[in-house]
Amino acid sequence: MSYPQLRYTLRQLRYFVVTAEVLSFTAAAKVLHISQPSISTSLAELESSFGVQLFVRHHASGLSLTPSGRDLLGMARNLLKNAEDLHTTAREINSGISGTITLGCMVSLAPAMLPRIIAQFCAEFPNVEFNTREVGQEELLRGLRDGSLDLALTYDLALQDDIAFTPLCELRPYAILPKLHPLARQPSVSLASLLHEPYVMLDLPHSREYFASLFEALGQQPPPAFHSSQPEVVRGMVANGLGYSILNFPLRSMQTIDGAEFAIRPFIDPVPPLQLGIAQLGSLQTRQVVQRFAQFCEPALDEML
Repeated sequence: MSYPQLRYTLRQLRYFVVTAEVLSFTAAAKVLHISQPSISTSLAELESSFGVQLFVRHHASGLSLTPSGRDLLGMARNLLKNAEDLHTTAREINSGISGTITLGCMVSLAPAMLPRIIAQFCAEFPNVEFNTREVGQEELLRGLRDGSLDLALTYDLALQDDIAFTPLCELRPYAILPKLHPLARQPSVSLASLLHEPYVMLDLPHSREYFASLFEALGQQPPPAFHSSQPEVVRGMVANGLGYSILNFPLRSMQTIDGAEFAIRPFIDPVPPLQLGIAQLGSLQTRQVVQRFAQFCEPALDEML
């Protein structure tokens, strides 16, 4: 079998990816610890090799990616990751699994789940490093598609056919109430009983729509009294008596960072659960270290829930 002779180098691809992330030759030179002319020359050679323009050079405002540059960026990231996997696999023959995992996590899940899973995995595989990103669903899916994330721990929300999703468990929503709220005296609550209570909304795309859908059978929606995109802020508002909220990842502590306390109550209503799982780009060839982490997550999560 004959193989084509490549007219570009991995170094050029790395320069391309870093420059595309910072959109400045000067900033890229600082990140890469090389001279600005070296980057500029290498990228000009890469554009010549590809036969396409990757960047638009603006006289006073840095760079922007061309449509061709955007199309090639994800592939360049994946190729660099595969090259890293080749190198780490060679090392693993003697030293065990290693490498870097870029892991995304739904922001509402991250505080309760991410530190423990990473700590347990690193205890078993100390040569593995993590780069993490805790954001909403739209940014997670964007990161998977542009190659900046290897995988994401998230819910089955707004997934399209290009995303491969491996479910790990079902999580049912529950009400979170001020500790002394009258409804907290009951073993469970109904959705109808919450309609006229002040609602503290976890204001994340897709999450807010899911929580709103729980009330569809009632023909009414609770008007939010407060909004926050930060789960800890939502819990703090509830614990300080500003209203109730709805969450669905089990919590071990009923106390917020300011020392206030809240209560959790299940719903009487038959509320639909969300699937928690691992999302990956379906067309991406998964590296060995990423596969190992994905396999690790299910038993680790079982211990947590």
